Amino acid sequence: MPGIEEVLKYIPAIKKPTLRLGFNEKLKWTAIALLIYYVLGMIPLYGLDPQWEVDFFQAVRAIIAGRFGSIITLGIGPIVTAGIILQLLVGVKLLPLDMSKPRDKQIFQGLSQVLTIVVALFEAGIYVYMGGLPALNNDPTLKMLLVAQLFMGTMLIALLDELCQKWGFVSGISLFIAAGVATEVMVAALNPLPNPQNPTIAAGRIPAALQFLGQGDPTQALYVLVPIVFTIIVFFIAVYAQSINVEIPLAFGRIAGMTTRWPLNLFYTGNIPVILVAALIANLQLWARLAQNAGFAFLGTVTNNAPATGLIFFLTPPTNFITYLLNPFAFFGGVARDVSSLFVAGGAANFYNLIYLTMLLQAFTYTVFMVVGSVLFSIFWVKTSGQDTKSVAAQINQAGMQVRGFRSDPRVIEMILDRYIPYLTVIGGAAVGLLAAFADFTQAIGGGTGILLTVMIVYKMYESVVKQHLVDMAPMLKGFVAGSK
Repeated sequence: MPGIEEVLKYIPAIKKPTLRLGFNEKLKWTAIALLIYYVLGMIPLYGLDPQWEVDFFQAVRAIIAGRFGSIITLGIGPIVTAGIILQLLVGVKLLPLDMSKPRDKQIFQGLSQVLTIVVALFEAGIYVYMGGLPALNNDPTLKMLLVAQLFMGTMLIALLDELCQKWGFVSGISLFIAAGVATEVMVAALNPLPNPQNPTIAAGRIPAALQFLGQGDPTQALYVLVPIVFTIIVFFIAVYAQSINVEIPLAFGRIAGMTTRWPLNLFYTGNIPVILVAALIANLQLWARLAQNAGFAFLGTVTNNAPATGLIFFLTPPTNFITYLLNPFAFFGGVARDVSSLFVAGGAANFYNLIYLTMLLQAFTYTVFMVVGSVLFSIFWVKTSGQDTKSVAAQINQAGMQVRGFRSDPRVIEMILDRYIPYLTVIGGAAVGLLAAFADFTQAIGGGTGILLTVMIVYKMYESVVKQHLVDMAPMLKGFVAGSK
């Protein structure tokens, strides 16, 4: 790709710091980025019809970290979509880039920025011109203005993401997802204001439960608290799973007797695979709406802003699935009755009305898609992010470390890492996909996948903060902290 660097120079970007940033400096820039993100979420779109009410991405709103009706309605969607496309192109060798080479890595990042611009313009246009965000009085000028605002919001999110990566503790994508989910959980659990659907009851689940208890209705109070219980369960499962790892014993070649360990987590590629799968599902739903509006519902149909038939229906987690399973005899009895009704005249035509059978098939197809998708994206991510065995072996060797009991040779380190990393990539991807599917079935506040991602993001941020704090306390330890680059 000769000369592509010349083109990429014109893409707005955040400069890397010239000196190593201290803990307080990184904390400051992370907080600034988060504050700007919240402010952007409070800026409404100018020219929007006040009657708008359809959110195309409502099911994955927390995951794409956007606030509907604001200039960041698209959230991180275009950024993640661009990443998906490029990872697939690199993974199937249609884009000849070697991510172990600095130049190719720089080209990949530049292409990601260019593709983000293209996807942002496309999604903004789709949102506005397909009626997702209608302009006041259907004014053509206001439509173009809405597209421009959505595009600008996405570009600001992309710059904030880059700011967090270069000047903060974690990527902006992760930070904004965690912030969005945390806000949703706090509001849904503690909001004391009246519920719009029932003004006599508080909107927050905990205040509502206290009201029901005060009215002598413990059954309704328990029903209101069930999502909070499942939120806590998902939280603890995610924390426990995050702590599972394999540790490679290392020794410092130049310092006799000094040893450390290089941890390889079960979720080796972290939360990225689930974010990519969730973004893919969101894009499929968007394309399904477009096809349906054009009269070609080959991906399925949407009714009352929810997938109703076809592929997108079976890639949506069933509502209250875990609640139904709490009475397994009734649930599987219902499945048996649904199956038998398929053989009755007209039964097949009413397939989507068979509640228990469609719920079971939905759960199965959604789980399979999440697991397989997470595994594939996990494999692609390892190749494009420098987490493959060759890159990790080079990092360990450059830090002056070697595997205890073996000679200091990158090829030896790579051979040992080959025993773990390829398997952790697949098993970890499958595990995080399975856990995300289970979390979504629980209907936890903030979305099951959202809670899972938030736990993983906060855990990773904690590790990064601890590592930075150690380095600040003893700068000479910089090269000795496990995993330092």
